[in-house]
Amino acid sequence: MKTTKLFLALAIVGLTLAGSLGAQEKAMKEATIKGEIIDTKCYLTGMMGGRGEEHKDCAIACIKGGLPVGILEEKTGKVYVVVPAKGQKGANEALVQYAAETLTLKGMFIEKGGTKVFAYNSIESAK
Repeated sequence: MKTTKLFLALAIVGLTLAGSLGAQEKAMKEATIKGEIIDTKCYLTGMMGGRGEEHKDCAIACIKGGLPVGILEEKTGKVYVVVPAKGQKGANEALVQYAAETLTLKGMFIEKGGTKVFAYNSIESAK
């Protein structure tokens, strides 16, 4: 009887872990996002409009100063902090030249503890 209960408990734990890993792998699938490159501080606070061509010089200064770079998704209006995937340049260094422009990034959405980021592995400019 104890052996059956132990086996059943281990089976449930195994299935739970397998389901958890499957969900994590699903969240880490390759994705594409298109949107405006922004500095997250100005966008979130509305400082100097926070986006668009009139904010470009401020966004460049903020991104060069180390504030997190983000992408404002064209379809949904959601903002994601952009980080480099393994082997890529830092997002600020790679994306500062595209501030206030629309780009397509390929990479992965990553979420943990309520924080969502986009880890890019390639950049496609609309230019």
